[in-house]
Amino acid sequence: MTIVSLATLSRAQINALAELTLEAAAQHAPGWLPTLESAREEVDETREAGKHARVLLEQDSPLGWVCASKAWGRIWELHPLMVGVAHQRRGIGRLLVRDIEAIAREHDALTMLLGTSDLTDATSLSSIDLYTDTTAWFGRVRALKPHPFEFWQRVGYTIVGVIPDAEAPGKPSIQLARRLCTI
Repeated sequence: MTIVSLATLSRAQINALAELTLEAAAQHAPGWLPTLESAREEVDETREAGKHARVLLEQDSPLGWVCASKAWGRIWELHPLMVGVAHQRRGIGRLLVRDIEAIAREHDALTMLLGTSDLTDATSLSSIDLYTDTTAWFGRVRALKPHPFEFWQRVGYTIVGVIPDAEAPGKPSIQLARRLCTI
């Protein structure tokens, strides 16, 4: 397995990456990328200036990818992380995250930030009014069924906030961050 820049991929590899992205997005964010064309656009957007996109290849086939860029100050935002459904739970996401964090550190980033929405009622934050006593809900978040925030916690990210109704009423975004420097 090798991690390479997305910019080095062939058109066939980009197409395979778009298919992987479409399938992976359907798991936790149905409707976000409803077509192969929208998934291809998501991949193509990572070619914009200032974005760093990395792809894990096995025998020239993409298994997953990640993108991050400077958000403001010394904060970087990671979006997206996509791992092929058949390749999940094999450490690929962790490898990609560590790789993109190293790139952010090389650019003097102190913090990596990301958001993961709950579109499938998978957390205790879904389908409630988070505008009432937000901090109490925030402190009690738990998974009701598998949700990406659990992966993010396993790789060292901390829930630092929630955005109520980010996707629709009762569909929040869970904000997570990780310190990239030592104190």
